[in-house]
Amino acid sequence: MKKNLLFFILFGLCFTPHAQPAVKVFAFEQQSSPGTIPARLKGENGNPERKAAAKNNYFLFLSFGKNYLVTPIRVFIRGTYFSVRTTEIRKAPVEYINNMIPRAPEKIILVPKTDREVLEIELNESSPGDHIQSRKQLSKNDVVIEYMWNKKMYYATQKKMKRMEPAFNE
Repeated sequence: MKKNLLFFILFGLCFTPHAQPAVKVFAFEQQSSPGTIPARLKGENGNPERKAAAKNNYFLFLSFGKNYLVTPIRVFIRGTYFSVRTTEIRKAPVEYINNMIPRAPEKIILVPKTDREVLEIELNESSPGDHIQSRKQLSKNDVVIEYMWNKKMYYATQKKMKRMEPAFNE
């Protein structure tokens, strides 16, 4: 009995450092309206100005153990490929303040308080289609984050992005 217990403990210790790190994705989507353009405003060439199209703001975060070095490479949002830039967050929880009602701003917690490492992922311009090894991941998940750990590629996914209140610019 003692030999079996000792064997399982040694087995667990030998293979734990080689296991893939537990990575958690926090993904939020916010529709942003650009506001209005004054009526009858003309551009430089005399043509009427058009209102810019509404776009989406994405708030993406990756959380993982402090003893791991995880590097996000690219992000797929509903099948669209984005290259990324990351910023380390030193303080969790990560909060977003919605100022739609100026006298009563609403705090939204994007990443809860944690002792784990938190990276903010900023998206660069979307690029033409790029391939991913598993098309099933793209079809079943809103967000697929490709990251590198120990010189190997891994994927972290989130089935559905959480929607936030729209932002209206002036």
